[in-house]
Amino acid sequence: MCFAWPDNFVYLLLLIPLAVLFGYGFMRRKEAQSLFQGGPRADDTIRRMLLVRMVLHYTGIALLLISLAGPRLCHGTRMVLRQSADVVFMLDISNSMLAGDVVPTRLERAREGVRRISVLMPESRRALLLFAAKPLVQCPLTSDREAFEALLGMASPALIEEQGTSFGKSFGQAIALFSPTRAPVGSGRIDTERIVVMLSDGEDHEGGAEAAAKRLGRAGIQLFVLGVGSPGKSVIPDPQHPGQVKRDAAGSAVLTRFDPETLRRLAAAAGGVYIDIGGSEAPVEAVAQRIGSIVAASRPVAVPAGGGTPLSPCLLGVALFLLLVERIMDAGWRRGGG
Repeated sequence: MCFAWPDNFVYLLLLIPLAVLFGYGFMRRKEAQSLFQGGPRADDTIRRMLLVRMVLHYTGIALLLISLAGPRLCHGTRMVLRQSADVVFMLDISNSMLAGDVVPTRLERAREGVRRISVLMPESRRALLLFAAKPLVQCPLTSDREAFEALLGMASPALIEEQGTSFGKSFGQAIALFSPTRAPVGSGRIDTERIVVMLSDGEDHEGGAEAAAKRLGRAGIQLFVLGVGSPGKSVIPDPQHPGQVKRDAAGSAVLTRFDPETLRRLAAAAGGVYIDIGGSEAPVEAVAQRIGSIVAASRPVAVPAGGGTPLSPCLLGVALFLLLVERIMDAGWRRGGG
């Protein structure tokens, strides 16, 4: 026997408190009914009837919970190929990404990098997570590349009112975007690779990002960090006043600095890769090809041969039958004055 969704065995833990409740209810009802019936023979009958009903009820619920794990009658194993990937693009849309130290801007350069990588993974799903001080899911995981790229084109700092940069919160949201989908047993498709591609200039206003990045590595998620910017300080255009630079309360121009060291630390914490894409096409192509090779790579994985014979319908049928019998016994017992 094998199971399509063994993770669901965790629900069997519910049987522990259920057994305690059933045991307590059995003792209380037995005492109460013995008080009204009286006599050792009546007491033995009550005990047996209550015990049979409790066992039927408990067994029925246990079978329902076991059926959630997708039990199957397997006939050996066979090898299939693990392919494809789910990719979450984390795009920094803080105001500093409007800086023009790379042409035309850091943000547009990053968007073009996302588009290029997306083109080379046609069979995979991709999601778009925008972030500044808070993360924003612009596009959940989808295989519709046209819809994804349309939403990518709308990415701008105006979408997140609270500015700044928080890598920690954004990494947590990226992990949540990877839905726990399971391919049907015997379909020949196993769980996909999971990849996060983050594009940012490295400015972090909250800290705690390395701990969040480590969570990605522990979860088996591959991280690619793409740095966008150039050395030195740059002014930030004011999105509210075209042609002017952003200024602080004192009237001084707000400056931004590209911080590759922060990005390198984040990549290292997750066991990932850092690449400075700057203003050249070559680094973007290298990243796109590397991710494309992961998406296209296949590896053999053993799965049940032929998918096996599903046993869940049988277990559900037996469980419902036991629960029905228990209800009939309870109704009969009540009509008989038990």
